[in-house]
Amino acid sequence: MTFILVPNEGEDLQINAWNWRPTLELLFAEGVITEDDHIRMGAQGLDGKVDEVKALTIANVVERKLLGMSPGERMLADLAVTREPKKLALFSPGTKVDDIDSNELYSTTYEWLDTFMNFCRSSKGFTVM
Repeated sequence: MTFILVPNEGEDLQINAWNWRPTLELLFAEGVITEDDHIRMGAQGLDGKVDEVKALTIANVVERKLLGMSPGERMLADLAVTREPKKLALFSPGTKVDDIDSNELYSTTYEWLDTFMNFCRSSKGFTVM
């Protein structure tokens, strides 16, 4: 599943659900988005909107997270940071659902967070499609 972030100014930004969900977890944990925002921004077609002020606040929160990370690291779903590569066994045929660690599965990279931070700063607000 791909989410498209449509800015009020500039180019659209696409992100897959594996990276978008932990990004939303960070924003929710930091109190930047409400539970309603979390739901709307986490599903397609629910009109998840971010105004310019909130977009700048999001950028600042993401920047603070990046200060504790280095290029090549990932933020896991529980917001912990790791340098370990994503475990390919998660995607192997025959892997049982009970054996999948969702904390490992849903993770996002330093590079995505940096891209998202810059998008938020230049977007003048955006809508999640």
